[in-house]
Amino acid sequence: MSAASCMRESELLDALGRGFVGAELESHVATCLPCSELQAVASALLDDRVKAIREAPVPTAAAMWWRMQMRRRQEVQAASRRSLLIGQAVTLAAAMAVMVALFGGTVAVELREVIASIRVSSPLLLALATWIIAAPIAGWVAIRGK
Repeated sequence: MSAASCMRESELLDALGRGFVGAELESHVATCLPCSELQAVASALLDDRVKAIREAPVPTAAAMWWRMQMRRRQEVQAASRRSLLIGQAVTLAAAMAVMVALFGGTVAVELREVIASIRVSSPLLLALATWIIAAPIAGWVAIRGK
């Protein structure tokens, strides 16, 4: 055995971690300098660990309740964001489908004639266009504002 290391160091560390060093391993530690140094250092570290665990502050029930409520609120917000994103994607897909229908294809001619036959006043058309533009922007602002 060299003075720098011993083959039973890992066994000693496992035993110290479990909190029980058997008689045979204890007799080995008494005769092995690297293992006795390891035991002294590891024991001090493990004692500090036990002390830190005992002294660790336990949060109050109110603090834990508040954290759970915050986490729940964040999860709900994330689900809302996903729903809004899906809604925006569906709206965009529908808008693109309408554009394709208006500007191309055989059905487009008939659809254009139907749309052209509908008489809509300018203020109503302006209100509809404003709503179509403002709805996604309002959703985006609502998400980013929180």
